[in-house]
Amino acid sequence: MIANLLRTETAASHKELESLMYVNEIINNSLSVEQYKKLLTINYIIHQKLENKLANMLDADLASELDMKSRLKLSALEKDLAYWNIDSLTLPGLNFDLFIPEKNNAEVLGALYVLEGATLGGNMIKRHILANPNFKDDEGGLNYYGVYGEELSAKWKSFVSILNETVSEADYERCIASANHTFNNLINLSKQLN
Repeated sequence: MIANLLRTETAASHKELESLMYVNEIINNSLSVEQYKKLLTINYIIHQKLENKLANMLDADLASELDMKSRLKLSALEKDLAYWNIDSLTLPGLNFDLFIPEKNNAEVLGALYVLEGATLGGNMIKRHILANPNFKDDEGGLNYYGVYGEELSAKWKSFVSILNETVSEADYERCIASANHTFNNLINLSKQLN
């Protein structure tokens, strides 16, 4: 199954990204507001550049099966930017070449695996941030990390099921490469903004 392969074949990229995305600070409730704003900025820039492209590159039937409209996170990120007074027009341009997959379902699903997977820890991250004294009464600025709310588990299971059904063995390599390149988008941007 491609989902299991993706998990193992992207593990190194995933670990590197976590080290750049303040996971320890989130877990031990010491994340600062400035660090949180950086996380929002990284996620906003990547979603702003990729989200609609990816959704539009999928075959229409597949986009419908995935209910892609309900998976778009840019508006939640825009609400968070507004809450924290981050002007999207002042954000930096990329100093690296952004990876955008080919118009191929396997490649697009590989990229979406990274963006959907980032949401998977969202509820846990939100809980930790709300337990952090730096974010007392700031739930209004945590839309992205709680974007799926109670539907989180069901949406992930549905995504993995469709991913496994859609990507044929012949396309495994393309899907995995696309996921790793998408992780690299996030890693490169995290390094750029450090």
